[in-house]
Amino acid sequence: MPAALNADTSGEELITVANFSHPTEADPVVAWLESEGIECFLTNEHTITMNWLWSNAIGGVGVRVKAADVERVNEILQVVLNPDAIGTELTATNSEVDQESDNDSEIRCPQCGSENVYYEKFSRRLVFASWALLSVPLPFFKKKWKCLECEHLFR
Repeated sequence: MPAALNADTSGEELITVANFSHPTEADPVVAWLESEGIECFLTNEHTITMNWLWSNAIGGVGVRVKAADVERVNEILQVVLNPDAIGTELTATNSEVDQESDNDSEIRCPQCGSENVYYEKFSRRLVFASWALLSVPLPFFKKKWKCLECEHLFR
């Protein structure tokens, strides 16, 4: 992932290594980088939190690091943002993710037997309707599995 150069006003050069639509997407990446001992900063985090519609207009939430750390950060981001990438010690922590995906693959649709299912926590239509009518998205819980093949809902 190529990094875009940006100059910091304090004289120390910071480089944007990743951009995200929302701060909640950037937070896990920042946590991972900080756990590796790399100091990083977020740009436009508060602006997008206050008005998320501006995200595309201002370039999203940027993750910035010091110029000296760019090569190491790019290696880490390849592993973090691309789960199919093959790495050394960083992929050892992906075993938890593999176990979760194995557990999900055991769940099958009772109607057609497909493994192509996902857990639907909220009723999207009712949340959108409450947002349109009341200007506030109210969570209407559905908590059901949905088959993507036959559209069957089950628990």
